[in-house]
Amino acid sequence: SVWLFCDACLKAPSSPDSHSARMEGFLCAGRAASYLLLLCLLLTKKYVSSSVDDAALHDSATEEQPLVFLEILSRNQAHILPNFLGYIERLDYPKDRISVWIRTDHNEDNTSAILQEWSHNVRHLYANVDFKSSDEWLYPTFDPFDSPDERFLQITELRQEGLDAARSAGAEYLFSVDADVFLINNRTLSLLIEQQKTIISPMMDPGPELTYSNFWGGQDSNGYYERTPDYIPILKRHKGWVGCHQVPVVHSCFLLELGGGASRRLRYWPKPTGFSGPVDDVVQFAYSAKREGLAMFVLNTEVFGHMPKPESFSSLAEAASEFVNWKLKTLVNYPPVPTSGYISMPGKQKDRFELDAVFMISLARRPERRNRMLACLEELSVNFTLFDAVDGKQLNQSYLDELGIHYLPGWKDPWGERPMTFGEVGCFLSHYNIWQKMLSENLQQVLVIEDDVDFERNFRPRLQQLLNEASQFAPNWDLIYIGRKALHWQDELLVSGSTMLVWPAYSYWTLGYLISHSGAEKLVNARPFQNLLPVDEYIPIMFGVHPEKTWAAHFPQRNLETYSVFPLLAFPTHYVGDEGWFSDTEPPKEILDKIRRRKLLEKKQKQAQTLEQEKQRNKIKEQAQQRVIETMRAKLKQKTEL
Repeated sequence: SVWLFCDACLKAPSSPDSHSARMEGFLCAGRAASYLLLLCLLLTKKYVSSSVDDAALHDSATEEQPLVFLEILSRNQAHILPNFLGYIERLDYPKDRISVWIRTDHNEDNTSAILQEWSHNVRHLYANVDFKSSDEWLYPTFDPFDSPDERFLQITELRQEGLDAARSAGAEYLFSVDADVFLINNRTLSLLIEQQKTIISPMMDPGPELTYSNFWGGQDSNGYYERTPDYIPILKRHKGWVGCHQVPVVHSCFLLELGGGASRRLRYWPKPTGFSGPVDDVVQFAYSAKREGLAMFVLNTEVFGHMPKPESFSSLAEAASEFVNWKLKTLVNYPPVPTSGYISMPGKQKDRFELDAVFMISLARRPERRNRMLACLEELSVNFTLFDAVDGKQLNQSYLDELGIHYLPGWKDPWGERPMTFGEVGCFLSHYNIWQKMLSENLQQVLVIEDDVDFERNFRPRLQQLLNEASQFAPNWDLIYIGRKALHWQDELLVSGSTMLVWPAYSYWTLGYLISHSGAEKLVNARPFQNLLPVDEYIPIMFGVHPEKTWAAHFPQRNLETYSVFPLLAFPTHYVGDEGWFSDTEPPKEILDKIRRRKLLEKKQKQAQTLEQEKQRNKIKEQAQQRVIETMRAKLKQKTEL
């Protein structure tokens, strides 16, 4: 830049005045360098100033986020807190704009210690963390979840204490979240603030067949819950019912804007003026809001979270077991439940139910299914072996020829009337490889499960009971279904002396089963590669119940001693047509839908044909009866004339 700036002042070296000219050029170059330095300083100043301004803008943007006062109450919830706190940590709201207030008391478990540890470890993240645990027992309780009248009074007073503390802290919002609310949507707090409502709650989704949530559709004359016609449409998000809805009561999780005049007069305790009902924090707060002319709203525009239905548990162990059941059901449609990174967690004692192995078959290219099952088995504390499934997409006829595989002559899918797919071949090979592994490693009893299993409630104790009954009432068992599609369950009889073992009829699916060494030996020795068909057709053939006798004839030794648990311990996570359903063995859904439509049409045509045939039979029958009547009349007339 300097030499370009001074080029007009410099002379060629051969010029007689080159020395003086060059000196003059250097002086000019020096002036240019000074100008350049000055320019650099100006630019640097501008850059530094700009950076400072940007940082200031960033800081001011953070400062502009409203201060939120997070209120948490908990009692005897040590089994819940690691997951509850995990969700709280994942809220996308700036932690330095959240002031945390936690109260706990009357605990018979580790609740207080967990909350104290968490409060200590996250205090540097949040604007403030106020934790207090009371060791004083203010009233007697008969069990860990007993709630006498004194408990309702104490809760009401704690709610008021939290509300007063939020106002004293200068918070713009109070976010009240009970410890049994799981906010799976990390944008929940931000989305509620965007609605600009004084009192608003994110709707908690119940289970598929449940109708419990954190809002009421109506109140009776005493102020308590009353079902109204608009409750289910809001809860199930019926068409035209997705949005922000005014409701009489919200509870368990809600956001309260603290700045308004009417909002300043809201209270839990003492009882609001004019309130004559019993002490109840939910009802009293709703009454206070109504008295001040403040509406409550519930937002159902997204899935915000879940809240297990309150149950009457007789013990902490029962509550913990039921929470595992709830998490397993949640895992069917939602990501694994997170665990807090700021509390110490004791290691789980895992086992194999006294079996030699538990194999979980999973396709490597289906990470969603695999990760869900890994989380489920972690929740169930199962020591398992991940068994990579044979991927049908990687198979070809040349490879099957190398294995000596020949399809069963004349086999067609009974429902779709189609040949066997490579996906079904891969499924068979996956199970077959486990049977061979049992023989080569001399494994006596194993559990085999696929990666789309939805475990039933209390899976662990029920499976243990099944194993106990099997050893007592079916000691020579080869295979026991724990999950299947029972086609004729009403015809299945209980095994003598057992309360949960039945003799299974023809069934589909291999979701899960127990298999013994002798069972694996029988299945392998039958040489199924010579007459291959889907594994869930092969097994019913091997215990002699398959309706297609021509198929069964290819396997003369059909002596697999087979049982099933009833009720079943495992079902599919999704069925054909469900949202989220897919299959690596069946044809695409579009083809299945086409087959289904054709089957329905054929069924209607068959029904119409049957109806027409019935009409014809009735007509013939009526004509025959008429001829009999006419014959009798003729004989009677003849007799009368004689």
